Amino acid sequence: MRKSLIYASLAGLVLFAWMSPSVAQKKDDDADAKKKREEVFGKSFEEQVEEAVDKGCEALKKLQGIDKKEDPAIFGQMKEAPLYGAGEPHQYRIGRTAFPVQALCKSGVFHDEPEVEKAMNWLRKNYRKEGAIDSLQGNVPSMTYEDACVLCAIEAYYISAWEAKDRKLDNPKNRFEKDADGKKVPIKRWGTEEKGAKKAKEKKKNRDFKLSKEDQKMAELAVKALEARCRKAYGAKGWRYQPTGRGENQPDVDISATQYALLGFKCASRLGLRYDKSILMDTYHLFRMWQDADGPEVVRKKKDAEGKDVEDKEEPKRDAKKEDRSTRRYEPKAKDRARGWSYCRKDAHGEGDLATYGSMTAAALCGLVILRDELENDPAMQKRWKPVENECDQMLSDGMAWMVMNWAMDHNPKRGMHRYFYYLYTVERLGMLGGLDYIGAHDWYFQGAKILLEQQTPGGAWAEGNEIPPSDLWNTCYALLFLKRAEEGIDRPKPVFTGGDYDD
Repeated sequence: MRKSLIYASLAGLVLFAWMSPSVAQKKDDDADAKKKREEVFGKSFEEQVEEAVDKGCEALKKLQGIDKKEDPAIFGQMKEAPLYGAGEPHQYRIGRTAFPVQALCKSGVFHDEPEVEKAMNWLRKNYRKEGAIDSLQGNVPSMTYEDACVLCAIEAYYISAWEAKDRKLDNPKNRFEKDADGKKVPIKRWGTEEKGAKKAKEKKKNRDFKLSKEDQKMAELAVKALEARCRKAYGAKGWRYQPTGRGENQPDVDISATQYALLGFKCASRLGLRYDKSILMDTYHLFRMWQDADGPEVVRKKKDAEGKDVEDKEEPKRDAKKEDRSTRRYEPKAKDRARGWSYCRKDAHGEGDLATYGSMTAAALCGLVILRDELENDPAMQKRWKPVENECDQMLSDGMAWMVMNWAMDHNPKRGMHRYFYYLYTVERLGMLGGLDYIGAHDWYFQGAKILLEQQTPGGAWAEGNEIPPSDLWNTCYALLFLKRAEEGIDRPKPVFTGGDYDD
């Protein structure tokens, strides 16, 4: 069966004028897309998204304190203890507090709302070295995923405060606007739906965060915890989720926890925190070892920023010595291989963990984009990074080719409905990290948002199922972060190419 894989640039491909569609054509295309969306949703796409986010945020707030066996600041009810591997139960108390803070604040909820402040105060009190690093009894333990969530929550909290002040909404008395009838109505959130990954990247703001001493200390602890967990992996070059009693003295790691750690480190960089970047170089080798050894061959075809075919034209010869490395050269006719990633390559938690599938391939790509961005302009890392830079670009191209070849948004490719909302969240991060509105020819945001709007429950949350408990909590957070295109994006985006034609 013949399939077509369409090229798209991951994050900021600089295109020549002759490669871009005309302004008039682009306006016509935008108008057609808007009309299509309004036909699907009945009203403007933006209005539908904002209504869904409003309902989702209110539903998420109501999940705080519903578990009577937990502190009132913690979200979600743990109806059953989740089990991994040998059966160690873990309650995710740090994650069930930090991740909802991230989802709410990135959705535009004000940082000083009671639910957010209650959660942040609990983290300030309970996220401590004794639990995060020393694992001392009587303290709240954390895992890799939760350490990263703490960093993401702190950043989101200060983004919310910064944005409210920037919009002159930092005083709750000013959070009102007039409706069509001239009546005052409360402003529920400072944020609105982003118009696109590329536009969000172009409008990226240089926020000057000034963390409180308490939050600075908490963020620094999260960084130290991530560093410590990687070093305890005994040369495995990555991270594990580390349920209680597991992971401290065994070397096996996984792609999911590893990309969460990298997301945490990226937040740390944006917050102005330092960490040992040699860890990233070691992690790169994990991604290299665990990518599929081979895959279907893909011949590149030139595409413009909207994924449309571009006729090949002879380009002027370049002077390699004078080449500007801030942009990467497009090489049509080059060959990629569609190669993805699995959750792990040994010591599987469950059936399917060793197989290559969608969410893990997207997660690995996110991790590679982050570590490349962190390493390539760090003078201290150049001796280690430069020899593998081109190899990393090829790994990214091959991974993106796998994503397009196996494209789906109604299920997790090669895993069905397994952790489906998590899959959507990985696609959102991949698109936003790269300022990418299309993956191949696919409008990933429109496809995913359509499904999320259809599946939202009348109460505003997203239903239980296909996720570890409490699944309604995680699914609602994933859905909100997707709808808000919440990932910040990288600072110096570089292109990665995917697609071409192949037979199978």
